Amino acid sequence: MLENLGKPIIFTGSLIPAECIYTDMKRNLILSLMVANCRQLTEVCILFDDTLYRANRCIKVSRGSLRPYDSPHFPPLAVMEGAMRLLGPLLRPQPHGKLRVMPHMDTKVLVLELGPCTPLDALLLAVETTQAKAVILACYGSGNAPSRGHFMPQLIQKAQARHLLVVVTTQNRYGSVNLREYELGRRLLELGAVGAGNMTQEATFVKLKYLFGIGLSAETVRSYLTKDLRGEISDVSPKL
Repeated sequence: MLENLGKPIIFTGSLIPAECIYTDMKRNLILSLMVANCRQLTEVCILFDDTLYRANRCIKVSRGSLRPYDSPHFPPLAVMEGAMRLLGPLLRPQPHGKLRVMPHMDTKVLVLELGPCTPLDALLLAVETTQAKAVILACYGSGNAPSRGHFMPQLIQKAQARHLLVVVTTQNRYGSVNLREYELGRRLLELGAVGAGNMTQEATFVKLKYLFGIGLSAETVRSYLTKDLRGEISDVSPKL
């Protein structure tokens, strides 16, 4: 949503209430102010427990730990080791151009999480009645799904008949989607599904909302989905 961002935006908070003498709020706030003064950073970040993350790579994994966020597929941008140490090669390049704010987000994205006993009828009904422009299928592992009967082909074909873009993510915290790894995944590719690579499900959801929100067609969104726009996705080396 922020194109050509030339300064850091830092999100932080605390897990221990501010009125407690041992709250983590003070340290998180002080470190965030230090990082916000760093000219090398030109992106949106999250800072907790002496660690700075790229925000669009993060997921929340705990409500009780002092380190509530994890970045499964991308290392921290900075860590506190006596002093805050920025990992320069990981940072986004300096922008060229004027800041552009794009506030329009298309909210019509359907998310379906698959399970061992998920009834096909319920999924088909969701696809038939949705007003969404895209469907995210949260599958297993590298993009695998129930293989009984024609479960997945029916679902994909129903979505295609309604001109919905179908995107496959994984329910695993670690590991990326590779639809070429298994026979069913290859079948999904043939039917027109798109793998989300190593984007988190949250990043995939917001990216779809953003791309549709700026008025792109489904085919154009498909082409941009696996391209790196703000550091939210990276290439994964194929297995030998």
